Amino acid sequence: MATIYYERFDHAPAHEPARLVGAHVFHDASCPVMYKFGVFMCGVACPDGASDAERVDAPFHVLIVLLSGSAELYDGEDRWQLGAGQFGVLPARGHYGFRRTGDAPMRHVWFLLNDEARWRLLDRGRPWVGTTLLGPHLYDAVSLFQREAQRYNEGVHDTLVLQTLEIVSRQLERLLVPPGQRPEREQRLLSLIDEIHRQPAADWSVPQLCRQIGLGTTQLNRLFLQHYGRAPAQLVFEIRMQLARKWLLNGQRVSDVAAALGYRELASFSRCFNRHFGCAPSRIT
Repeated sequence: MATIYYERFDHAPAHEPARLVGAHVFHDASCPVMYKFGVFMCGVACPDGASDAERVDAPFHVLIVLLSGSAELYDGEDRWQLGAGQFGVLPARGHYGFRRTGDAPMRHVWFLLNDEARWRLLDRGRPWVGTTLLGPHLYDAVSLFQREAQRYNEGVHDTLVLQTLEIVSRQLERLLVPPGQRPEREQRLLSLIDEIHRQPAADWSVPQLCRQIGLGTTQLNRLFLQHYGRAPAQLVFEIRMQLARKWLLNGQRVSDVAAALGYRELASFSRCFNRHFGCAPSRIT
């Protein structure tokens, strides 16, 4: 990614502080693995005063999703109006801007998405606007991801950074690529991930995953790394641990959780959980 481009910001102090996560270690909070998901930065904000950002030749696409208030995208003298329930895109490599309009606070979630094949569909040559019902889902997902990344940066080791980043990535895909328009291979992958969540105790070995999705081992590994940043076995393990923590917090017994995830020995489950979260499952309340 090119590092030299022009940015101009005019932001008045807001009653509600903005929160963000960036892929560079000097961002607060930071999460370098975001690069594997094609995301350079993301955040949530609710400005109630002046808010204007302009960029020239930025090496990333800007995506803004409004939950309330109003705004406009601009390209020279051209304007695109943006309201609640809509999203706006400023393609990479142009000279574009985005500003708050009207009197109402502008609650929104925003992304800087790397200029790469994954987000090629965003580049229509000029700014553009779409509609969506996913604004609150994206806002919640990015808020949770930011909090987990902040805790991780503060030295907390039982965070859910990768899990929440995965949620953000999947919500972005839902927003930008309707299910019927996704490539067949990606459709099969999403269906497979949903099936793992529904039946975590099933045989999800790499050979079984290959049979389910109809790919060889190398292709399967490449697909998982492209979309989730992890190898298949690693992602299956993390899904199981995520479900374990959720069920334990809901009051289920450790032995019942272990059985529901397919562990034949309670000790084996406890070791895996301890290795992943840094504490015994019995301590989760």
